Amino acid sequence: MHRGVQWPNATLKWPGGELVCVTFRVAYEAFRNSGRFKKTSKIPVNLASLSHANYGGAVGIWRLREIFRRNKIKAIIGPNGLTVEKWPESIKAMFEDGHEICCHGMTNDHHITDLTPDEQRAEIRECVKVIKDCTGKRPIGWAGPGNLHTPETLGILAEEGFKWFGDVFDDDVPYVASVKGKKIVCIPKLNYANDWRAWSGGAGTAENYFNSFKESFDYIRQEALRGRPGLVDVIVHAELSGRPHFAMAYEKMMHYIHQFGDEIWQPTRGEMADYLLKTSKKAEPYRPLD
Repeated sequence: MHRGVQWPNATLKWPGGELVCVTFRVAYEAFRNSGRFKKTSKIPVNLASLSHANYGGAVGIWRLREIFRRNKIKAIIGPNGLTVEKWPESIKAMFEDGHEICCHGMTNDHHITDLTPDEQRAEIRECVKVIKDCTGKRPIGWAGPGNLHTPETLGILAEEGFKWFGDVFDDDVPYVASVKGKKIVCIPKLNYANDWRAWSGGAGTAENYFNSFKESFDYIRQEALRGRPGLVDVIVHAELSGRPHFAMAYEKMMHYIHQFGDEIWQPTRGEMADYLLKTSKKAEPYRPLD
C-alpha cells in the first residue's frame, strides 16, 4: 500500500481495520421563546418560530426513526433537556431502538458560555438527570448548543463522568484528552455533512447536501487507502432533515456508505469513545487557550 504524508495522529486504527468510521447524529432541539426562523426582537415569545422548531418533535423525529430502522443504523440522538420534557415518548422510542442518547444542554435559548462554572455544572447535572429519568440510563456524551464552551467546560464534564465531548473543531479524527486527572475523548464537529449548513432557510436542495457529504466521504476514503483512517460525521436537525426533501438526502447517504461493506465502521459515539479510551496509548493535555 502506498503511504503518503505521515500525519501526527496516523497511529489511529479502527477496531477491525476499517478505513472510515461513519456516525449519524440528530440534534433534537426545543426552545422556550424563539427558534431559528422568523426571528424578531419585537415580541417576547415568537410562536411562528417555535412552531417551526416543534416540527422536529411532532413529525421529524418519527420520520428519522423510520429511516434508521430501514437502514439498520444506530444513531446518536442529542436532545436538549426541554426536548426530553416535551416529547419523552420519542426519546424512549429512540432509546429502545438502540440509539445512543447524549446531552445537548437544557434549552437552545441559551449557551453554556452564558453560565459561570458552577452554573455549568448544575446544568450538566440537570441534563443527565432528565435523560436518565426518561430512559433509565445515564448519558455519557455531551455536544452543547452551538458547540460553544468555556475553558472550564471539558474539565467539568470529565469530573462528572462523561466519556466524550463533541464541541471541538481542531482535528479530523477523535483523540483522547487529559483534563483534571481524567481522560475524555474529544470528537470533532465536522460541518461538511451538517444539514444546517445546507438548509438555506428551506430553499436548499437535497442534492447539494448529499453531494457535500459524498465528496468529503470519497476524499477521506482515499486518504484512508493511503494509510490514514478517517471519520465522517453526518448531523441533521429533527426540525430540518425530518422534512421530506432533506430526509431523502440523509437516507441516500446511508445507502451510499453501505456499498463499501467492511471498509466502514458505524458505531455510536459511546462505542467509539470506549474503543479509544481502551486502545489509545497517549492522552493530549487539555490546553484550550494555548
